[in-house]
Amino acid sequence: MHRIRAITAQVSACSGRPDVVERSEAERDSFQRTVMSYRMGIERLLADGTVPTMTGFDLALAGNAEGWVRVDRNEDVGLLLDQAERERTLGPLEVLPGPWKDAKTREEKIAVVQRVLFAEQTGSNVYLFAEWQMQYGGRGLDSNIAVPVITNHSFGINAKPRLMSRVILCDAEDSLRISHMHVQKEPNFKPVLLDGIIATDDNDFWRLQRKQLSEAFLPLSSLAKIMPKSRSRAKACAARLQYLASSGPVDMSDFLLHEAQAQLQLALLGAPEEVTEELNERLRSGFMGDPSRAKPGDVGGAMQRLTAIAENQPFTLPSDGSVHGPLWAAVKSSGLGPGTNFGNVLLILFAGHDTTGHTMTWMIFELARHPDIQRELRQEVSAFFTSLEDRDPEYTDLKTLDLMDRCITETLRMWPAVPNGTFRQLHFDETVKGPDGNPAVLPKGTLVNISNWARHRNRNLWGADADTFNPHRIWQVGEVAHVGCPLAGITPESSRFSPFAHSPRSCLGRNFAQMEMRLIMLYILRDFEFFLAPPFDSLAGKELGPLAGPRDFRGVNRGTMGPMDIERFDERKKPWYAMKMRVERVSCAS
Repeated sequence: MHRIRAITAQVSACSGRPDVVERSEAERDSFQRTVMSYRMGIERLLADGTVPTMTGFDLALAGNAEGWVRVDRNEDVGLLLDQAERERTLGPLEVLPGPWKDAKTREEKIAVVQRVLFAEQTGSNVYLFAEWQMQYGGRGLDSNIAVPVITNHSFGINAKPRLMSRVILCDAEDSLRISHMHVQKEPNFKPVLLDGIIATDDNDFWRLQRKQLSEAFLPLSSLAKIMPKSRSRAKACAARLQYLASSGPVDMSDFLLHEAQAQLQLALLGAPEEVTEELNERLRSGFMGDPSRAKPGDVGGAMQRLTAIAENQPFTLPSDGSVHGPLWAAVKSSGLGPGTNFGNVLLILFAGHDTTGHTMTWMIFELARHPDIQRELRQEVSAFFTSLEDRDPEYTDLKTLDLMDRCITETLRMWPAVPNGTFRQLHFDETVKGPDGNPAVLPKGTLVNISNWARHRNRNLWGADADTFNPHRIWQVGEVAHVGCPLAGITPESSRFSPFAHSPRSCLGRNFAQMEMRLIMLYILRDFEFFLAPPFDSLAGKELGPLAGPRDFRGVNRGTMGPMDIERFDERKKPWYAMKMRVERVSCAS
């Protein structure tokens, strides 16, 4: 009860600042008009294929142009609570541990919901859930818990929020079994990604989409054809880094997100380089929702521009035999419908660059915190280029980078780009471990979040050094990610590790991401040494675990997790990404 009162007090304190928690009546009315305009745009897309001027990312920015942390009003949450109790959608909250059982009054229940909303707004939900695992679960980070969430499972004119229960599944055995047996997704991404491949809850339609899109990502032949374009951009990014470093510390988060977005547009979408540079900043800032750098309509406008370019691309191969834009070719020939195609391209532009850019940033961050490992990896990179004898690397050459493989895999463990993991619905009644490992029965239809964060940091699974960057740790068979060999087609996974989600709904773009990361890391680690710059140098030698206070440095989870900008931190506003580093030129022999 003490905890619930503390939560209530925290939310009440925020409520004293209307600019942080609540919109004014005029703001709510204006935003509702924007919502209706957005929904009508989606309806037109579905009807005749007209690309809308706004996406779900633009809508979020329109609803919060100043970047304030906002939590739904007590009365709004109360209405959703009444509906949920009538419809009996909160049953799992009584089956598994969590703060809900301590919430005896209506006020306390509303406070728990608002605490989850606050954590989602500040990108700290996985930290909150880990805290609740430790407090209520009975089994530490092995605990499965249940939390209340406000979610939306539709799009267009039918979109309506609902209060439901969601199980945060962190027991390793339960996570692996349910991932394999319950493949139906919770459609919580539908409001933004429509019925695209990670949003649809129709298993047959998901299988059709995966079959149609897999040729753009999975076969090694596709990656080998993309390689020249991707390699050329990786070379250019090293030159761009040299230019930026000449003026002082470099925000490596911004730099690597920029490069990941450029790789996507050039290699997978076939966009001309001048268009890529023009749209890069607009897309990234729009996805992040940073009002200082983006405005509503930026993402929608970029989608319109890229779609127009795609419409003029031929299906035939160029005379040089290379493939430009295989994703566009797959989308255009899919026959899946305009709404699905729109959702899938939007997904690739967001998740395809955010996940890769963040992973590279976290890796450089950990290498700067562990200079001995950085030196060892640079030696491997230097030997790699020496072995090429002045030729460019080909896709199959990448299979020789053992320490690179381990460093990327360890980064994906410590700082999973998608800390939430995956969201599923149970096909049938299921039994999972409850408090103290006793069985708990969950009914068919229960929403389940198979979270990566707690499993990847669990000392019972990884040992006492679970919060230490150690690429030389003992990995289980199938966990280390490989590139350039037949093993590249295998999803790196185990019961304790699923950075790309478990099969069969693993990340479709993982092979391209793995190739892209290695190319960029090869060229920048060959030429540069990285050091944390103020104020991020205060993080050197500091243990960064699965729990964090509200003002502590942490990963910011916006569906993908990037490093918190500690210079721009304001507890009233959403946190942004940054990682300032001093970048120094080194010779290949160093």
